[in-house]
Amino acid sequence: MYDFDGMVGQIYDAAVEPGRWPQVLETLSDFLEGAATKLTFQNTRTLRSEANSVRMPPEADLTYARYYYKTNVFLPRIARLRAGTLIPIWELLPREVYRRSEFYNDFCRPGDMCHSIGVVLANESDTRVVFTCGRAETTGEFEPEHLDRLRRIGPHLVRAASVGLRLSRSEIARSANVEALDRVAQGVLIVAANGEILFANRVAEALLTEADGIRTEKSALRAARRADAAHFQRLIVAAAERSDTAGGVMALARPAPRRPLSVLVAPLKTKSTWFVAGRPAAIVFVADPDSTPRTVQAQLRNLYRLTPAEAAVAIAIARCEGLQAAADELGVSLTTARTHLQHVFEKTETRRQAELVRLIAASVVYE
Repeated sequence: MYDFDGMVGQIYDAAVEPGRWPQVLETLSDFLEGAATKLTFQNTRTLRSEANSVRMPPEADLTYARYYYKTNVFLPRIARLRAGTLIPIWELLPREVYRRSEFYNDFCRPGDMCHSIGVVLANESDTRVVFTCGRAETTGEFEPEHLDRLRRIGPHLVRAASVGLRLSRSEIARSANVEALDRVAQGVLIVAANGEILFANRVAEALLTEADGIRTEKSALRAARRADAAHFQRLIVAAAERSDTAGGVMALARPAPRRPLSVLVAPLKTKSTWFVAGRPAAIVFVADPDSTPRTVQAQLRNLYRLTPAEAAVAIAIARCEGLQAAADELGVSLTTARTHLQHVFEKTETRRQAELVRLIAASVVYE
């Protein structure tokens, strides 16, 4: 006899405490009379996938994330399934196709995942989560009784996944120190790869309300002007996915006489949990050159003992205006502006312009 209610309780505990999932997978393996059990996470944009498993070889999760997700013959078919769909694998793929595949011979057989059943836990715009329980070739296939058991426990797994994903979005915002970001003197937004807004500070909220350079479209961040939209979205995707061209800067045009918004998009580093699964996220800094408080320069000088020229260079970098603009404003050469910037790096203990922008965003507050 199985303590079904106790198992359900364990599942919901794991939804809010991801460290409990290995124990839950062990329990589910026993309940379904399987061997290896795993959760598979897939980034629906890049198709990169990773698995967290029990009762598989120690290196299985690492090799899956590095290579074998590319050979998983089931993932393209699972992509079409809704959350809550049960997966008897033979309904997805003929046996002979599976058994001839590299995925079966080099990954599933050594890991006792030859016969498997599962359920789609989530199939969202950026994340797909699948639970799978497997058996060794010699054990034989699962019986209808095991599918009935999975049918009973499946809805609880789906709801736990939904809770976990919602909590992961909140965790991303918390890890970015939301309280501090809300006092920053420029707009700061945390967004997913598809532009979904996970957090916006009060400056950004005001800009969004006015649709002044940036706007929302079905809860996603977009450039207000169509001509800027594609490039802005590419910056967000590149930063969130941490590609070789991660993030960047651009100007978002606004109606005259307002000057364009200066925007910096950068990757957001967060701790990954089972249901975050490396959830892609980017942080977007939006500087409005027409409304930056005059006290900013004074704040920077007091905080970091900058000279007036160094503070002016730092502000130009924060506005994404570049060194040449700072040199022109100060009436100095570009070489002199670079020297000022180097002094700013030394005094603020930063090394790159992106780090300096983040520091200024977290340091400058409203009076």
